[in-house]
This record gives sequence, C-alpha cells and structure tokens, in this order.
Amino acid sequence: MTIADTIFAAQGRSHVLLLTTFASVGLIVGAVLAERAGSELRRLDLLPLGASGVLFALVAVLFTPFVQSTVERWLVPLLFMAGGSTYILLCRIAETFGRRAGDRRKRLHGRSDDPSPDAAVSAVAIIDLIGSGIALGLVAAASVTLAILVAIGLAAVNISTSRRFAVGLMPLELRRMDRIAAIVMYALAFNAAALLAFWAIHSVENYGLPLLLAFFGGLLLVAAARTLIFTPQVSAASQMSSLIAFLGGFAIYALLAAGAGEVFDALDVSRSGLEHPAERPLAPSNGPQPGTGDQ
Repeated sequence: MTIADTIFAAQGRSHVLLLTTFASVGLIVGAVLAERAGSELRRLDLLPLGASGVLFALVAVLFTPFVQSTVERWLVPLLFMAGGSTYILLCRIAETFGRRAGDRRKRLHGRSDDPSPDAAVSAVAIIDLIGSGIALGLVAAASVTLAILVAIGLAAVNISTSRRFAVGLMPLELRRMDRIAAIVMYALAFNAAALLAFWAIHSVENYGLPLLLAFFGGLLLVAAARTLIFTPQVSAASQMSSLIAFLGGFAIYALLAAGAGEVFDALDVSRSGLEHPAERPLAPSNGPQPGTGDQ
C-alpha cells in the first residue's frame, strides 16, 4: 500500500481533507480581495489585526485548556516558548531569503523601487501557512470538535495571510493568472501540510500529540503577536481602531467557540480525534483491526 493509499484509505482522512479545504477557502477569498484592492493594501488594514485576535483566542480558548488537561503544567510554557522561538527563527530565515530574492530581482531588472520588503512579507506568510496547516492536522487527530473550531478560525486567518502573500506577488509584475496559480499552489501546500501531519502522528500512534499541540500553540501565539506588532500605525485614531479590531476578532471567535461547544454538547458529538480504522489510539482494542492481520 502506497503512502497516498494510506492517507486516503480511511474516512477520517477524507474528513481532514474536508476541514483543510474549508480553511483554504480563506486563501481564495483573501486573493480575491487583494486583486480588487490593488495598491490600497499599502494603507492601514484592520484585517490582520482582527486575524491576530482570532489566533490569540484560538490558542487561549482551544489549545491551552486541551493541552493543560494532558501535559504537565510546568511543561506547557516551555513548549509554548519552544514553538514561539522556532517561529521567530523561521521568520528570520524567510525574511533573509526574501530580501535576497528582492535584491536580486532589483539588480536584474534595474528597478528603482525596492521589492525586497514585499518579498520578505510573502516569505513569512508562507511560514504562517505551513505552520497553521500542520497545527490543523495535529488537532484533527486529537479532537474532531476542536478541529472544526480550529478550521473555522484558520479560514478567517487565512484571508489575512493570503492578502499579505499577495503584497509580495504584486511588485513582481506577474500576470493575474500566475498570481492566482501561486495562491492555488499555496492552498495545496496548506492542505498537504495538514494531511501529512495527520498521517505522521497516526503513524506513531499519536505519540507525543499533546506536546506537539503545545509546541504549535506557541508558534501560532507568536505568529499572532508578530502580526499585531508589525502592522503599521499612523495616528492615535488608527491605534484605537487597531485595538478595537484586535479585541473584536478575539471576542467574536471566543464567543463562537463557546457557542459551538454548547451545541456539540447538546448534540452529544464525540470529542475523539479522527483516526484510521487500523489505528485506535483513543479506545482500547478488543482484537485485531482491519488491515493489521493477526498478531
């Protein structure tokens, strides 16, 4: 059986693909908004601040309670710090390569403007995309209800991520179809990251899953903080609008998560993770599972 057969052999795999596809819709919406806005992307934009609030709420309301119930409390902040430090390092590397690519293009085409900052922004957006995809795949293995809420949150966040990615594409003077193809390619990368993370964690029977969730919770937390810090502010009024946008994103998503949790409880929806029929890490096995053979 090939890796592709293994990934798509179970109904749980198709459910993960459905969740990642839903979250990817945000990338398409963000690309459409970017195409319509054009140069207006340079102005103060409250969308990244709202997305930052959603990410903060996602980590505070969903990740942290789940992780604290399964991981030693003293270990949680260390894992958060490790995930955040990894994100900072990856962003530093991505920014370096992005600036070099922008400088190279400036020399080759004799441009008067400097595309390197936009290329760096685009490179960091890719890090955000892959990191959130892996987080969604891991969450799907932990809890289906948690995965649904995370997919909803990431769909909103991906709108902002896609717009930031478009900022790096527009100065490259690509054709519209090429820009659309790039967005589709990164949407596929987001889906692939989630599916591979889901497959990989099941391959080791969910070993270390709570620890990985804490690690990626820290990564998402620093990603949210970076978005909040690096959004340009031009006046006190703009700063107040930014705070309102951040608080609104946080409150709306937190209320949505709380309401959805009540609905899941009322409908008695199972909180177990999506799993392969041959791998039942959350329930004791009473006999050989399909496809495993007799031991």
